[in-house]
Amino acid sequence: MSEEIDLSSLYAMMRPKKVCLCKSVTEAQLVAAIENGCDTLEKLIETTHASTNCGTCSGSVRAIFNREMEKRKEGLPKP
Repeated sequence: MSEEIDLSSLYAMMRPKKVCLCKSVTEAQLVAAIENGCDTLEKLIETTHASTNCGTCSGSVRAIFNREMEKRKEGLPKP
C-alpha cells in the first residue's frame, strides 16, 4: 500500500521558518549573526535587516536575541 505525500507539507518542513517575512530572515540567520559578533539588538537589526520594514517580527527578533545572549552568559565561567 502506497502513502500519498502532501508535497506542500514536505516543502514547508524543508524550508527554514522565516522570523522576518518582509526581509526573509530566518532564526538560523539571526543566531549566526549573534555568534558572529552582534552583541546588541541594534547591531543584530542593522546586520540582518530583520524588523526594519513593518515591525511585526520585532518581538520575535528581541526574544531570539535575549535567548541567545542568555545562553552566552550561562556559558561564561563564574567570577
